[in-house]
Amino acid sequence: MPLRPSSVQTTEEPTFAFPSRRSVVHSTKGIVSSTQPLATQCGLEVLRKGGNAADAAVAVAAGLNMTEPGMTGIGGDMFCLFYHAKTKKVHSLNGSGRSGSQWTVEGVRKDLGIKEGEKGKIPMDSVHAVTVPGAAAGWVDVVEKFGSGRVSMEEVLAPAVRLGEEGFPVSEWMAYYVGWPSDGTACG
Repeated sequence: MPLRPSSVQTTEEPTFAFPSRRSVVHSTKGIVSSTQPLATQCGLEVLRKGGNAADAAVAVAAGLNMTEPGMTGIGGDMFCLFYHAKTKKVHSLNGSGRSGSQWTVEGVRKDLGIKEGEKGKIPMDSVHAVTVPGAAAGWVDVVEKFGSGRVSMEEVLAPAVRLGEEGFPVSEWMAYYVGWPSDGTACG
């Protein structure tokens, strides 16, 4: 029996402080990572069409909206940090939602019964705690400002649209998340 270094001889399973749920999708033309292989493939498809990392990131976000709708959403916000290799600069984009166009401090104070000069809080279950979703506009801004210019917004969103139109298999993780049976029995 050949001798091996003692550091290799172990019967214990390694433990990791931060185990990942990310599934691997291999490619020789780029790298895309997400929690869902089908969403990752959306990004790879956009790279293959000439898109860059920004285009692919938006494609992945749209793909995640289809495959993991409870984990991300077009009805939410988005933020972007983009490193431009040519200029060696990092750019940011805030795609968080804005307050409603009719929102005023005075109106909120009146609705919540907070007098002028008094401190107050907006309760989390108040309509005033909700913002207008910014994700969709943020996606457009990312593609326009940081995208390759070689793929249109329609092409960036096409893989996710196809998932919605044609359907897709639900991952084990999503089935678990929504509480579907894991024994293969039908739901509903």
